[in-house]
Amino acid sequence: MPRNDAFNTLGLPIGHVSIGDCAFATRPMLLTTVLGSCVCATFHHPGRRVGGMFHAMLPEVSMARPHNRPCTFADQAVASLVARFRDKGMDASELVVKLFGGANTMISNQPAALRDMLDVGKKNVDSARAALKSFGLRISAEDTLGSRGRKLFFASATGQVWLTRLTPNELRTLPPEERL
Repeated sequence: MPRNDAFNTLGLPIGHVSIGDCAFATRPMLLTTVLGSCVCATFHHPGRRVGGMFHAMLPEVSMARPHNRPCTFADQAVASLVARFRDKGMDASELVVKLFGGANTMISNQPAALRDMLDVGKKNVDSARAALKSFGLRISAEDTLGSRGRKLFFASATGQVWLTRLTPNELRTLPPEERL
């Protein structure tokens, strides 16, 4: 798995998007994140070469406790990024959106009914899809669900995404700032 500095042959500044964060880049950047059951969407405006990305841990803001960060929740993270693009004069219909994450990280030897009930990854993906649809956004590409985590690199100016699927052991050996 590439390290951030070794991967960045583009020479762009790197921004790590942590759990509960939204990033909005008006200048070229390489945004990166690591996902297990969390969900991430990338937003790109091709004409303005602007990009955004969120890393949501839970499906819906109705699960909120006081003082939580809004991008912790998939539904609210979508709304937050759409609002940032609109604030800069970009309509949601002009955005190219890609969706990632939502792995079922439950132990596989649990009964299927229990794994499905506790599958927060699927709930995150379903919530993100519904929120994107509510804004009229179409998902142009996605890599979701399954049992493996992911590490993403997103070029904000071009909309390109590079993805590496991670084994459970690789997730455990990541540096502390990149662990789930």
